[in-house]
Amino acid sequence: MTSISRRTEAEARRICERGIASYISDRHSIYLNRSIAYGVVGGIIPASALLITSVFMPINRLWTILPLGAGLISGFGYGLMSSGSQDPTSETEFEIVCESLTPEEEEEEEDQTE
Repeated sequence: MTSISRRTEAEARRICERGIASYISDRHSIYLNRSIAYGVVGGIIPASALLITSVFMPINRLWTILPLGAGLISGFGYGLMSSGSQDPTSETEFEIVCESLTPEEEEEEEDQTE
């Protein structure tokens, strides 16, 4: 491999050894966590606005939790529904990286047997 650190190469080899199913599973969990985070941020903004409004208007402060919960649930739902949309791209990336590591391993094995 050209111009990558040994640490990066070792990480790539570890991922290739674990297999594509594990790699796709990791990508799904990263995508799901990101979607939940976006949902929480999307819920915090209106919840904050309601909390500030409740100072000036008679609104029960418990209603401020509603947008936060809705954001959390919608982020989780969106993450679950769309986590598979990147699978073809992830599979292609996995194959490209692992194929680029394979020839070096085969060359090293051939050199050792000679």
